[in-house]
Amino acid sequence: MSLSMISHLLEKVVWGAPSFWIERFPLYWGIHQGYFKDQGIDLHIQYSYGGPELARAFNGGSVHIGEMGLPPFATAYQQGMSARIIGSSVIQQLDHYLAARPDIISIEGLAGRRIGILSGGSCDDYFIRKILATREIDPDGDVELVPLGKDYGKPGLIADRHVDAAFVVEPQLARGEHEGLLRVIGRVADYYPRYQWGIILASQAWLNQKMDLLGRLMHAFRKACRSIKDHPGLTIALGSRIFGVAPEVFEIALMRDLPRWEINAKLDRAGLQNALNVQEEMVVSTSDLSLDEMVQQL
Repeated sequence: MSLSMISHLLEKVVWGAPSFWIERFPLYWGIHQGYFKDQGIDLHIQYSYGGPELARAFNGGSVHIGEMGLPPFATAYQQGMSARIIGSSVIQQLDHYLAARPDIISIEGLAGRRIGILSGGSCDDYFIRKILATREIDPDGDVELVPLGKDYGKPGLIADRHVDAAFVVEPQLARGEHEGLLRVIGRVADYYPRYQWGIILASQAWLNQKMDLLGRLMHAFRKACRSIKDHPGLTIALGSRIFGVAPEVFEIALMRDLPRWEINAKLDRAGLQNALNVQEEMVVSTSDLSLDEMVQQL
């Protein structure tokens, strides 16, 4: 059978994602290794550059499976998004880093500064408000929050002073440190010790009609995650090419948080409840949300 015929037989699936960073690496590795193809799937990754923006793609029917952070999902779910949480991404805990210009050495130094976030209403927006509040810095008056969209995570934005600080994701965080462009001044998990952050979600339509496809997707995803965890050295060359960084930089980025990766997509239900409680503290009412209704672990 020709390659074109095989490709024609595969079912195309669009996997939605709010941002381009190392959390997506299992998808690229699974495509590269043929794990999704082995399940009859032609996987494509579509970026929306923000959790609320990805929710709109779900609501519009262009995406039926994807990853996002819990805060924007909970908000979208309350607003009527017909989707459920089916698993955890590899970045389950809040291994998410706030970086700043090298001359800014602490959170206190952010007063009066410009801080880059993914978008308004994104996870970054929730997290920076919590972090600043612990230092009695008003996020609406004492700093300027700058939505970065497609420029999100680029250390050059700090180097050229477009912003003074930002949440910088791997592997660009490791690159920025390697080149002396920034320093890490905060890790979100230090403020939320147990928290289910990254989630995999599926539309209710697919949960009703395409459970077999969802099962095959999750099988390939888990296989990719386990492969990276078991043989990280074999993945460095691909990661370097995908993310456009030197191999030694990608290795540093991968190994920073790999020991804490959730490779089986298993949700931490206590972490989910803690995350909802955190949003309640932020005056974002979640009292009408039920984990039993929101979650269908696959």
